[in-house]
Amino acid sequence: MTTSPRLTESEAVDLERFKLARTSEKLNTVSIALVVDELIRGMHKLGIKGDKIPNKEELSVMYKSIIDEYPNIKVGELTLAFDLASKGKLDMESETYQNFSVLYLHRLLRSFARYGMQKLNEIKPVEQESKWQPRFVTDDEKIETAFDCYSKFRIWDSIVFGVDVFHILHKRGKIIVEVDDTYDKVLKAMNDKMFEGSRQDKIDIKNKLKDDDYMEHQCYRMAVADYFDKLLKSK
Repeated sequence: MTTSPRLTESEAVDLERFKLARTSEKLNTVSIALVVDELIRGMHKLGIKGDKIPNKEELSVMYKSIIDEYPNIKVGELTLAFDLASKGKLDMESETYQNFSVLYLHRLLRSFARYGMQKLNEIKPVEQESKWQPRFVTDDEKIETAFDCYSKFRIWDSIVFGVDVFHILHKRGKIIVEVDDTYDKVLKAMNDKMFEGSRQDKIDIKNKLKDDDYMEHQCYRMAVADYFDKLLKSK
């Protein structure tokens, strides 16, 4: 018995490229020169060339900021992020206006992180469908998947199974929420995102701030992120 494909041919190719990128070496295990070369090649894809390429000092700052903020990112993922941005496949404005800065780099990597989380959600269903062994995802598998995604991308509001994991951990007594503190952290994070975002982003976030159900779920995700941060620091 067969089922109709869940992904289009183009989506399936993108998924395979993402899976392959995840098998490459971590950025912090290769030489700075190799990472800088990847950055420059990526900039070329985005139309940044000649004297518009950042100088050695700026490239060094970019390298350090990636290592600090994305300690688990792979070389292949960095390459793929630039490639996807150059093709308009990320949820960001790819136009650089001939000014590639650290700010632009982090917008690109945050956008790629959101893309990566979407692909991680696609991988398991596709693999299950190919084996035709559908089953429920256990609570422990949800926690493991959520932790893997968060430790890799460090994006608190896009944790896979975030709300479910909160309820699981809360029921087990692993998470004790300080409601006011958690809400204040969510509010600050969303205001920071609104400050950095486009005009449409600002409108969207303002609307979300008025949605009580959405804000409640955001507090759940923040609580899970805080719990995962403690686990990561203890390692």
